[in-house]
Amino acid sequence: MHPVLFHIGSFPIPTYGVLTAAAYLLAIGWLATRRQRMGLKEDEFWSLVYWIFFGAIVGGKLLYLALEWHEYPSEGVELLQNFRYGFVFYGGLLGGTLAAAWALRRFRGNRWKVADYCATALPLGHWIGRLGCLSAGCCYGRSTKVPWAITFQGAPMTVIPPRFWGIPIHPTQLYEAGTELATALFLMFIVLPRIERGALKSGTAFWGYLFIYSLFRFINEFYRGDDRGGFWLSFSISQWIALVLLAGSALALWKKYSRSRQTAKA
Repeated sequence: MHPVLFHIGSFPIPTYGVLTAAAYLLAIGWLATRRQRMGLKEDEFWSLVYWIFFGAIVGGKLLYLALEWHEYPSEGVELLQNFRYGFVFYGGLLGGTLAAAWALRRFRGNRWKVADYCATALPLGHWIGRLGCLSAGCCYGRSTKVPWAITFQGAPMTVIPPRFWGIPIHPTQLYEAGTELATALFLMFIVLPRIERGALKSGTAFWGYLFIYSLFRFINEFYRGDDRGGFWLSFSISQWIALVLLAGSALALWKKYSRSRQTAKA
């Protein structure tokens, strides 16, 4: 854990913030090289990027506030102002998706192709963001005796509670970072080229990403040690969101390809 990357005078530069910025820059940079493939004009592309960024930030913070409302009386505006933590990924995903749909409302090209490329850029950047979580000590795992467990020590600006200092825990941030990177490479080098050749339908990468991430997230939640907000049947709210997205993405993929099979038979 290395929550502070360096200091400028007495001002600390958090590692989480630097890695989060790097994640956004990598994802946006990769998308920029694919702008013409998506059929976007330059102004349309940057409008899309700004809207996604805004929607992701607002959505992630709002869902965090909705889930952690009981903390607001004690922490107050700190929850709104603090960018070292206080975001929920699913809120950012929903907010960014809705903002992208708004940005593309006048776009006359293939929106699903744009969605496929955005869904590939997301895990490409997200895996770096999860390394930021690791540096700050957030999204930490449960105590464990597995040989690959990690141990956090107390440090300034850390998020992990003192009761977890010095205790071997699951590296849930690394589980997610590895899965996200593998997903990005799979979509980038296997799925997208087939979509471009017409072997797969537009929208496959988008729905495929949601399916893969939701399946992983549902499983990884069992290894998280931070408060998951037990909701119903001992599943966390994130797990219920994952189940909804898992079912929705599976249904969307089934409909997309079942229609193709029916047309081929006809």
